[in-house]
Amino acid sequence: MTRRTLAAVVVLSLAATLSPPRASGQDGDPEVDVGAEHRLELRTEKVVVFKDGFCLVVKRGAATTDENGEIHLEDVPDSAVLGSFWATPASGRLLTTTAGWVESEKTIERELPCADRIEVLEANVGRECTVELSDKSIHTGVIRRVLVRETSSTLGDPLRAAFGLPVVVAHPRRPRPDPHAAASAPVVSGISGQYFVLDTAEGDLLLSASDIRKLGIREMKTTITRTVTSTDRAKRMTFRFAEPDARRELLVVYFRPGVRWIPTYRIDLSGGRAGDGPRTAEIDLQAEIINEAEDLIDTPIDIVVGVPNFRFRTVASPLTLERVLRNTLVEAAPQLMGQFRNDFSNLLYTQRAGELHRAGAQPPAAEAGAGVELPEELTAEGRQDLFVYNLPRMTLRRGERTAVSIFRATSPYRDVYTWDLHVVRNNIAVAPSGSGVQSPLSISQNEVWRQIELTNTTDVPWTTGAAMIMDGHQPLAQELLTYTSPTDVCRVPVTVSVDARGTFEEREVRRDLRAIEWNRYHYARIRQEAMLGLCNHKSEAIQVEITLRFGGKADEVSHDGTVTLAPYSATDWENYRGDPVVNNSSRVRWTVDLDPEEVFEPTVVYDYYTRH
Repeated sequence: MTRRTLAAVVVLSLAATLSPPRASGQDGDPEVDVGAEHRLELRTEKVVVFKDGFCLVVKRGAATTDENGEIHLEDVPDSAVLGSFWATPASGRLLTTTAGWVESEKTIERELPCADRIEVLEANVGRECTVELSDKSIHTGVIRRVLVRETSSTLGDPLRAAFGLPVVVAHPRRPRPDPHAAASAPVVSGISGQYFVLDTAEGDLLLSASDIRKLGIREMKTTITRTVTSTDRAKRMTFRFAEPDARRELLVVYFRPGVRWIPTYRIDLSGGRAGDGPRTAEIDLQAEIINEAEDLIDTPIDIVVGVPNFRFRTVASPLTLERVLRNTLVEAAPQLMGQFRNDFSNLLYTQRAGELHRAGAQPPAAEAGAGVELPEELTAEGRQDLFVYNLPRMTLRRGERTAVSIFRATSPYRDVYTWDLHVVRNNIAVAPSGSGVQSPLSISQNEVWRQIELTNTTDVPWTTGAAMIMDGHQPLAQELLTYTSPTDVCRVPVTVSVDARGTFEEREVRRDLRAIEWNRYHYARIRQEAMLGLCNHKSEAIQVEITLRFGGKADEVSHDGTVTLAPYSATDWENYRGDPVVNNSSRVRWTVDLDPEEVFEPTVVYDYYTRH
């Protein structure tokens, strides 16, 4: 079975490993309100979180079927990956699962301030008043009737807050909402009119509200009742069973985006040596969890080392009634999510700034089987190609972040100094004295890196994550600790050494024109001698690994250097002219222990071919 297949299988097994569901004792109009006993209320039992921003959600709930054998779920997930939504009954046979939209009309009444004269008059019908008109005539009487007609209009944003309705703000990164999900625009009631009837001693007067200059009413009422009516559309999922009036329990599982965990390490080198044994480093791992999916209330959370293979992770399940998968985590933290494919994946990094991942490495005998100091409330277990840490119950609402301590371990380590040189030859340019033309030879900088080589003597893997390297309270560096299996080793770069510097020189030994003919072209064989020098100016002995890479074939190597030949590599050349088949790519490696002030000067003689 392949690694990808195992990774996919393990996600399904995570749900299977939960305790089995406990047995508990649409043909109708979808717009009819569902009784509480027929409404399925789900509680989140577990969330399994992966490093790529996806999670597996496991929920359970129970309800009693109605006369049609149906129970209904109002809280339909807004995001679920295609093929990942499964509902499993504890008992009985689940016949169908149907998702759709239901409408409900909502009416809200509020007392709001009157906006014009006609509304003030309407609010005070039946009360005595004194009216001064624009012609300065004064009338006293009772407001008997206001001649108005009822109106309605779309509720604007200024009044939404007054009615407790949200103001819709467009988000530039979010897709346009599904028209099926959009509720009708709220409608607010109002009145429109101009005239009112004033009952006076002389009889009824028909007056115009616009002619009122002054209006006097004892304890005048200045508010009017206004009504907002809206039609909401909401999702509803209906589970139909064969038996009516039966208690049914469902286990609901789905895979969705929106929750991510990020591993971060602190490596403390201040522990030094334990007696005469190796140096030891204290390693702390914490999980920084980001939730942009849904509220998690008193929920156990599992975090997984490894990323499962979900082919349709970007495709929304039709059962969610969404056109596209809502990845709210990408919307909330796009820069953070963009880093996943660069640094925080579970790739096994090799030869990155001298990092080493050596399969099959064995820990020192004295340290073999050393355990990890996990907090008591945490456990860790491996499942096939994925490794799972089981965290305790926690509450993490949507939009919140948390950091959880995973483990503390003590690891043996040693300092290793690495010097990596890469000779890149320009096959066209020449550099006569004083010409100012760039030299046809360039090498990588003569920088010797200090790295720490850590041995994982625990029984749990170290996942790829950012690592802060400390010496007590003194920060030394921040780098990347790569995935390391138990008993394996990894290297973490610390800094460029200032007390170990290298020099590199090269000279031509011989030139044989027309050494070979290939594909109707003549090639000259150039014999070069590379001379390296490295001095240890530190006050203690160091171990150095030197790697020299170049285009050509190594012939003579001093100081027992190890040669690895490979086919032509374009990275060894600039403006290469000729057939790649005529040149090799060589890598020479030395490992040496240098005492203080000791100098190491290896040499390499090699040949390469150039067309002329």
